[in-house]
Amino acid sequence: MTVTTQKGAPMETGRTASTMRVALREVRECAYRTLMAKGASNAEAQAAARQVLFAEVHYGTGLAALASWLRKGSWTLGALSYTRTETPEGKRYAVDPGSSCHALVHGVLLVDVASSGVGSEVLCNAVNHDSHLLDEALLNAAQVSGHTVVHRSAGASNRTTFATPDGELGTGFSSDAVIAPRTAPEAPYGSRFYTVDSAPQGDFVRCTEAERAARRVDLAHSGIQVDSAIWAELRAVAAGYLVGEA
Repeated sequence: MTVTTQKGAPMETGRTASTMRVALREVRECAYRTLMAKGASNAEAQAAARQVLFAEVHYGTGLAALASWLRKGSWTLGALSYTRTETPEGKRYAVDPGSSCHALVHGVLLVDVASSGVGSEVLCNAVNHDSHLLDEALLNAAQVSGHTVVHRSAGASNRTTFATPDGELGTGFSSDAVIAPRTAPEAPYGSRFYTVDSAPQGDFVRCTEAERAARRVDLAHSGIQVDSAIWAELRAVAAGYLVGEA
C-alpha cells in the first residue's frame, strides 16, 4: 500500500508538498532502472544507485539530485582526460579542467583513484557536496584502502567531506593548512580528492557507522518518505528500462 501525506513548505508560501512512503529497496531499484535507461552499465548503475540510496536515507537529497541530473546530464560523456605527475607526497592526477565531472557519473572513479595510496590526490572541476552523492563512495573507499579519504573544495569556506576506515563520516569545513594536499585546490580546479592517515581538522558534523546502521534498520521497517512528484518523474524514466522475459 502506498501512503501519501502532506509535507509543509515554508510558512510564508502557504503551500504543501505531497510525499509518499516507499521501501528502501524501491528507492535503490528505481534509481538503478533509471540509470540503466539513461545508458549506464550494470556495474555503473549499481554503484550510482547505492550513492542515491545513501544520500536519500541520511539526508533526503538522493532522489532530487538524481532527478536534477536526469534533466541535463548524460552517461555518455566519454573518458576523462588527465595528467599524472609524481609529487613528494605521492601521485597526482589532474583532470583536464575542460572535463565536466559529476558525482553520479565520475564520483566512484575519482574517489577510487585518489584512495590508491597515502599522498595520492585527484584534482578536477568542482563536484557538489550538498547532494551527498559522494558520501557512500568516500566511505567505501576508506574502508577498502584503510586510510582516510577526503573531498575538499576551492574557496574561502574550505568545504570538506571526509570518511575514515572505521566508518566515521564528517561534513563541514576544514581549517586552513599549509601542507599539500590538505590545502584547498587552486584555480582552475574546484575539487581535490586525497588520501591521508588521519581526518582533517576543522568544524565538522560527524556520524558513525553505528548511527547510520540504526537509521537504516528503522527505515527498513517503517519505509522512507519521498517527494511524490520527484518519485513519479523518476518512475517514468525507469519505465524505459525493460527487462526481458525469463
